[in-house]
Amino acid sequence: MRILITGAYGALGTAVRLSLKDFDQVVPKRYELNICNDIQISKYNADFILHLASETDHEYCDMNPSNCYYVNTIGTANMVSMAKELDIPIIYISTSSVFDGKKRSPYDVDDEPNPINHYNRSKFFGELIALSYYKAYVLRAGWMFGGGESLDKKFVSKIIKKIKQGHNVIKVCDDCIGSPTYSMDMADAIKKIIITKPEFGTYHFSNCSEGISRYEFAQEIIRILKSDVSIIPCSIDDLKEEFPCKRTNYEAIKTSFNLRDWKSALKGYLYANY
Repeated sequence: MRILITGAYGALGTAVRLSLKDFDQVVPKRYELNICNDIQISKYNADFILHLASETDHEYCDMNPSNCYYVNTIGTANMVSMAKELDIPIIYISTSSVFDGKKRSPYDVDDEPNPINHYNRSKFFGELIALSYYKAYVLRAGWMFGGGESLDKKFVSKIIKKIKQGHNVIKVCDDCIGSPTYSMDMADAIKKIIITKPEFGTYHFSNCSEGISRYEFAQEIIRILKSDVSIIPCSIDDLKEEFPCKRTNYEAIKTSFNLRDWKSALKGYLYANY
C-alpha cells in the first residue's frame, strides 16, 4: 500500500512515519507539496492519504485568519478532492478544540462542535469537507505532545523550556481542561485504522478520557523530571499576555481507541526525549 503523508515532518508526522515504517510512504516536504497548490498535488499518486499538514498556532491563526483558512480548510478541500479523484481513503486530523466547552463533561464523537476561534473553525470546516466524502476518517486529537525538543512546540515543550530558562515559578491555568494525547500512541492507532479498515467517520483519540487541567498536566511534568520548580495555579485570563487568542476551556474527549494512561505515556515520552 502506497501512503501519501502531508505534514510528515511535524511531531505527529514523524511518529506516523516511524509507526508505518513497513509501508510504502510518500513523504514530500512542504516545498515539494503545498496542499494549497493544485498543480503540485496532481503530481502525486497513492492508495491512501494521511492528511496531517495544518497551521496550528492559535495566535498566528487569530492574527492571520485568511492564511489560517487557506491552509486548514482550503488545503484540506484540495486533499479530499485528490482522494475523491483517486477513489482512495483519507484520514484527516482534527482537534478536540472544535467544541465550545459548555458541556463540561467529556465529549463524544456525536456531540455538536461549536468552534470559538479561527483555528478551531478552520479545523471544523475541514471536518465538514472531509466527511462529505464517503471514504474519509476524521480523527480528533486531544492536547498533543511528542516529537522531542526539536519538534514539540506545544504545552510540554513550553513548560520544559521555562524550566531550562531558569524559571523558579511557572504560572499554569487550572481552569482549562483537556485530554493529553501522545503522538506515538496516536500514530500506532492510525496504523491500526489503516490495517483493520473500520467504518468511515469520526473518531476521538486521547490518553485521558476523563480530562485533566493544564495545572495537573504541568505538575506531572515536574514530578517526572524531579524538578524543584513551583507550579502556581491561575486562571486562563491571567495569561492573556502570553496567550491572547480566546481558547476553549473545556475539551476533554472520550477516546474511541484504548490508549495507555496519560501519565504512563508522558513518563515514557519524557524519559526518552529529555
